[in-house]
Amino acid sequence: MTSRRIWLLSVLTVAMIFPAEEVLAATKFASEEVAAAAKSAPASEALAARQKMEEAFAAQDVDAVAPLFAEDLVVNTPANRVARREDVLGFFRAGRMSYESSDATIEALDARENQVVIMGEEIMRPRETAANAGKTVRRRFTDVWRKESDGQWRLTIRQATITSAE
Repeated sequence: MTSRRIWLLSVLTVAMIFPAEEVLAATKFASEEVAAAAKSAPASEALAARQKMEEAFAAQDVDAVAPLFAEDLVVNTPANRVARREDVLGFFRAGRMSYESSDATIEALDARENQVVIMGEEIMRPRETAANAGKTVRRRFTDVWRKESDGQWRLTIRQATITSAE
């Protein structure tokens, strides 16, 4: 193998790994065991998609959020209602899913080849157009991310339950 090919492979490898390292560094894990599980390729890829979703939510960018939702997305919302993909996008467009800040701690992570389950706690500060505006909302969540046939990770199932709003 020529030195140019080795250099190109090294550059490509670093480019593929570095974003995952950034995501892992920016993610709060409840334990070293969960942080270690996050280093697998499926887990780090799903966490990167989750981070993109959080950034799109913070920017209120529906065009960035929509491609991260599976066509068959189903959500058990914090309002204790079942919603489908178009419902969730409608809530987002209407400002009902709008947060000043969001902080999550990943407490469990189960990575399989094409599916990753992420569980933990979120602490949110909803903006004035959302329920519980001005309060600090704590909620438990479970996300199921699936790697689709196009190679993209998409949120396919989500459950969130408010545990307190103060």
